[in-house]
Amino acid sequence: MAVFKAIKNPSTKKGGAKSALDYVGKKSDLTLGLNCSSDSEVAFQEFEETKEQFNKLEGRQYKHYVLSFEKDFNDSELALEMSKTFCEKAFEEYEVFLAVHDDKDNLHCHMVVNSVSFVNGKKHTQSMKDLDKYKEFINEIGLEHGIEITRKLGKEIGEVTTDTKEKRRAIENHFNGEKRSDIVNTYIILTKVLENEKIKSIDEFKEKMNKEGIIVDWQPQRKHITLEVKEEFASSQKRKFRLSNLNKTFNDPRLTKENLEFGFEYTKQVEQEKQKEKERQQEIEKRRERQRERDDFDLGF
Repeated sequence: MAVFKAIKNPSTKKGGAKSALDYVGKKSDLTLGLNCSSDSEVAFQEFEETKEQFNKLEGRQYKHYVLSFEKDFNDSELALEMSKTFCEKAFEEYEVFLAVHDDKDNLHCHMVVNSVSFVNGKKHTQSMKDLDKYKEFINEIGLEHGIEITRKLGKEIGEVTTDTKEKRRAIENHFNGEKRSDIVNTYIILTKVLENEKIKSIDEFKEKMNKEGIIVDWQPQRKHITLEVKEEFASSQKRKFRLSNLNKTFNDPRLTKENLEFGFEYTKQVEQEKQKEKERQQEIEKRRERQRERDDFDLGF
């Protein structure tokens, strides 16, 4: 049995991939670079050159995955080979640095993926669907070697975690229909906006939430984002909540500053690609129409 997992909250600080690459690279005697150097320091420079080329030095700097094996598994070469095969399939257009570690009870391979594609500059995204797809990829690879792979188990999205009995009781009362809870309402509205609206920027997000009765305080220089229920819609005196509080309470990995920014950027790219394809199809149709007109003229119609 082996476990595949994504490491949460990678750095959004410019040049932030360096610490991750240094950590995984310097602690390993077995490293490999896909589309980049097998030396962690050189790989970092190549990561940065790709970001500079596409003018995408800001935001999430990398994504970090780990494939861990059982205690009695000690084949470093196979661990690296399986991870390499997976990365070639999952991250074909990205630079990936791999490093096998045997410093803990179980052998494991780190995979650090550049956030920007060296092919087209597209930002790397990771949704729950992506994780399921990655699990399928790596399960297929594991089966070829007689190893069962599983994604790290955890709580389901929306499953409530509270640090006080009072908070849990308030949430339960809301779902029982006894008394409205502002934190539950805020989470429900937030998820509805994220799932139903094609949001492409922070300003657009603020506007959509404001229309739903929630004021978003999002300032680039501040670590935390706060959401405040407008007074006329509030059910209690406590009507302001940090995004990190909602993340923790409802176990929703989307609710971090960097994940929201990443989602907005991804949506913008998708919409731009759709628009380009629409314009391309329109141009093709115009050319066909002009050709039909020329054909009709040649035939004397």
